[in-house]
Amino acid sequence: MGLLQDTTPEFPHVYWLAIAVVGVIVGYKVLNYGMRPKNMPPGPPTIPILGNLHQMPLKDFHFKFREWAQQYGPIMTLKLAGQTMVLMNDETVIKDLLEKRGHTYAARPDLFIREFGGNMNIAFRDNDDVWRRQRKMYHLRLNKKVANQYIPYQAFDSTQLLNEMLDTPDDFSRHLQRYTTSVASTVLYGFRTTSSGGRVKDLMDWMDLTSEAANLQLVDFFPFLRPFYRYCPTFLMPYKQLLAKIRVIEENLFIQLMEGAKTSIQEGKVYPSFIRDMLLSEDKDRLTDVEIANNAAHGFGAATDTQWNTMLGFVKAMILYPDVQAEAQREIDRVVGPDRLPVWEDRENLPYIRAIIEESLRWMPTTLSAAVPHSLLKDDIYKGYLIPKGSSMFINVWTLNNNVKNDPRAFDPSRHGAENTLSDNYGIDPDSSKRPHFTFGAGRRVCPGFHVAERGLFTAISRLLWGFKFLRKLDSAGVPIPINQDEVTQGFIVRPVPYPAVIETRDQRKTKIIRDSWKEAQKSLDADGNFTEEFFERVFVSKEKRP
Repeated sequence: MGLLQDTTPEFPHVYWLAIAVVGVIVGYKVLNYGMRPKNMPPGPPTIPILGNLHQMPLKDFHFKFREWAQQYGPIMTLKLAGQTMVLMNDETVIKDLLEKRGHTYAARPDLFIREFGGNMNIAFRDNDDVWRRQRKMYHLRLNKKVANQYIPYQAFDSTQLLNEMLDTPDDFSRHLQRYTTSVASTVLYGFRTTSSGGRVKDLMDWMDLTSEAANLQLVDFFPFLRPFYRYCPTFLMPYKQLLAKIRVIEENLFIQLMEGAKTSIQEGKVYPSFIRDMLLSEDKDRLTDVEIANNAAHGFGAATDTQWNTMLGFVKAMILYPDVQAEAQREIDRVVGPDRLPVWEDRENLPYIRAIIEESLRWMPTTLSAAVPHSLLKDDIYKGYLIPKGSSMFINVWTLNNNVKNDPRAFDPSRHGAENTLSDNYGIDPDSSKRPHFTFGAGRRVCPGFHVAERGLFTAISRLLWGFKFLRKLDSAGVPIPINQDEVTQGFIVRPVPYPAVIETRDQRKTKIIRDSWKEAQKSLDADGNFTEEFFERVFVSKEKRP
């Protein structure tokens, strides 16, 4: 009997070689995933897959960003798994990249949130044709000249703010929020905010949900997970459930608000508002109705929290720096006097008040880093470093705002000269080297509502300083209750954590003026707390008829 022969075919050596080559390539890619190439801006050491993700702080990230900036220089890179984050820590870098190469760096990172809601949110959208038309509406309808027409809204609601401060000073945070929210809703839609209910509550809910959804997700760090995220049922994924809630609000509320504006126009109530101007626009670049509805609502989100947070920072500064408060009140008493409330026209003669506003924006920025980072459309080389296409370009606001001499964490209005603050563009100077702060962003994505915000802040802050004293609260032993001046809420958009304050009227004469002013102002309101037609006729129409 012969030996059995093994008839199993041999596995050719070339196949084993191919498998080995593929294995090496895959292993190389895995081991290099998240690693920083040597030709990119420096940063902390990376590890495979995670890069620097494991080093990202879970809270107070702005302090760590400043520490890294001091260690690695004006421009640095963090590798967050598959995402490249570039921190711009110096004014020169901002000028060179966001300003001189503005078109290249005006895009947005490709975040997963953009796949929902038709990508209508101007904050997340790339600088394509739709974004250009969205942005153009802000430039045309909220520029310096147009912003002046909204001053009556800000003056009116600041009068209510003063009266509320007299009634319940302990609720100052809520009063400041109502003021900024009401100004935003009136400027954007033409209706006031008298309470936290109804349409305003829906808008605030949408804003909170969107802010939560905008935080970087696992899929943003590991883009290869996108197919799974797209096709995974919504009920199995909390993040998609959150996006679905946002979508429902946008599809219902945004359109409802726009249709309400259309109805008002049809009824002849053509009063100043951003949505009115967009609807009546005959410009060749006019937005579609859906784009108009989204553009107005997203403006509301940008206008409310930022001013509220800044004003909370201002009150905190006045409590912690009584000498600054005293100097401001000496100036306002000298220029305005005791018999009337300050008005926008006083701004020219109140350089110290102007400086306080700019220092508030520098000292307690509402965004510790760019709320939504810039990105670039193609690979770029800067000072010999490669910056890859699609990188997230973060304006390191906290670090930039503290790149000043003489104790950056001291609240010091003298940093801002009278000639500089007199300029309407001081806070958004196109030359970054002349900027007092970067709270409003930079480049082609700089805040388009800056001029409205400046008028709202000046009107409220000058009137609060005219009418009130801001004092430290004492404990039962008469000792001032400690306040951590730099403690803020967590996230990219922040506000000071709640702090104790005593707010008192400066004298009874001012109290009477505030009460009388609010009593007179209420004659211009209807039963719902909105402006009467007589108010618009008197304030706007008659003004247009003047020679």
